[in-house]
Amino acid sequence: MAIGMALAYPSFNGVIRSNRIATSTNNVIAALNLARTEAIRSNRGAGVCPSSTGTSCNGSDWNVGYLAYTDLDGSGDWTAGDTALRYIEANNQLGLTAAAGAGESGTGTISQVAFDRSGRVTQAVDLSLKLTGCKTGQDYQRRIVIRRSGQARMAKETCQ
Repeated sequence: MAIGMALAYPSFNGVIRSNRIATSTNNVIAALNLARTEAIRSNRGAGVCPSSTGTSCNGSDWNVGYLAYTDLDGSGDWTAGDTALRYIEANNQLGLTAAAGAGESGTGTISQVAFDRSGRVTQAVDLSLKLTGCKTGQDYQRRIVIRRSGQARMAKETCQ
């Protein structure tokens, strides 16, 4: 029995890691779709931003968790009075980063993905999810590209 478990463990560990990255990718896409839908429905705007508490946006470290919100005043940023729609807690098994998309000005991480009232993003964004400890060549990395139209596309990538 112990020999069978020793042979099955590496395979089962891969299944767990694969499910972890798939679930986290789905959570990010769900938060983006919720914010985009709410922006169109409310005719005001919405966004997704890093949040460690779920009650407000803070900083640009997406590894603390993230918040989907409705932009009630149409400012394009989280401000007092905006409504939190959904909070997703951080997963210490994953790294999540957000950077300006291709063709956009600015470099480094960004502090939010903002949707206008028509569901378009104010700037294209590249989000990257990667399992911590992912070895070169393993396929436990995902890239979510958000084009100016507001549509999100996911692609599998290998760790580098």
